Amino acid sequence: MERHDHYIAGEWVAPATGEYFASVNPATGEPWYEAARGTAQDVERAVAAARRAFEAPSWRDLSQTARGRLLRRLGDLIGEHGEELARTETLDNGKLLREMRAQLAGLPEYFHYYAGAADKIHGEVIPATSREILNYTLREPVGVVGAITPWNSPLLLTATKIAPALAAGNTVVIKPSEHTSASLLGLMPLVERAGFPPGVVNVVTGFGPEAGAALVADPRVAKVSFTGSTGTGAQIAASCGSRFVPVTLELGGKSPNIVFDDADTGSAAMGKALAEAVARFTDR
Repeated sequence: MERHDHYIAGEWVAPATGEYFASVNPATGEPWYEAARGTAQDVERAVAAARRAFEAPSWRDLSQTARGRLLRRLGDLIGEHGEELARTETLDNGKLLREMRAQLAGLPEYFHYYAGAADKIHGEVIPATSREILNYTLREPVGVVGAITPWNSPLLLTATKIAPALAAGNTVVIKPSEHTSASLLGLMPLVERAGFPPGVVNVVTGFGPEAGAALVADPRVAKVSFTGSTGTGAQIAASCGSRFVPVTLELGGKSPNIVFDDADTGSAAMGKALAEAVARFTDR
C-alpha cells in the first residue's frame, strides 16, 4: 500500500515513532493506504514550524494583497484538480462521487472569497474627547491556528477553517480525521505550487487522543477550530478555557433523512428527494 508521511515545514516527514496506520475504503472494507501515526512529538515539530513561519519575514511581511493572491491561486489549483481530489475523498469516506464532485466544484470559491477579504481587514480611528489623544484599533493575526477536521467532508470543512485563518495572516496545523487523511495530504502539493512559504500550512495525521489532544494542549497554539463530536468538543472547550485560548466548535450530527417503506430508495440514497422537497418550498 501507498504510505503517507506528515507534512511539516514544506517537507514530508516520517512519524517520530515510525508507526503508521491503515485507512479502509468503506466500499470494499479493504485498507488502501497507510498514514503516519502522529504523536505529541510530531505535533510539537509541526507547531514549532508553524510558529517559525508566522514570525518569518516571508510570511509576516507579506502584504495583505499578496496573501490574497496566494489564496486565489490555491483556489484555482483546487479547481484544476477537483476530479482527482473528489475521487480521493470518495475512496476515503464512501460518499457518492456526485456529492464529492459538487463539493470540490464549489471549493475554490471559499478561497476566492477570503482572497478578496484579505486586504480588507483593518482597524478604525475612534473619535476621542481630546485632540491630544489618538484612539485607534488594530487587527492582527493571532498566530498558530490548530484545525481538527472530521471524516464526512474533509476538504470542504478544512477550507472553512484555513481560508479565513490564512487570509488574516495566521499559520495553521491541521489534524484530519484518522478515517480521511488522503485528500488533505493531496492538497499539500497544491499549497506548495500556490506559493505559500514552508511551515504556513502543516498536516499531522493520527488519532485524536494522541495527536489531536497534543495540538489542543500546545501552549503555542493561539486558536483552535474543531468539527466533530459533542463529547470531544466539550473536552477541547475545557482545555482551551483553562488557558483562555479562543476556540470555535461545530458539534454533533444533523440533517437526518427519514426513509419510509414507500420511498424511492435510490433517490433517498442520493439525497435527491430531500433536494426536491427543499426546492419546492424555497425561492430559487
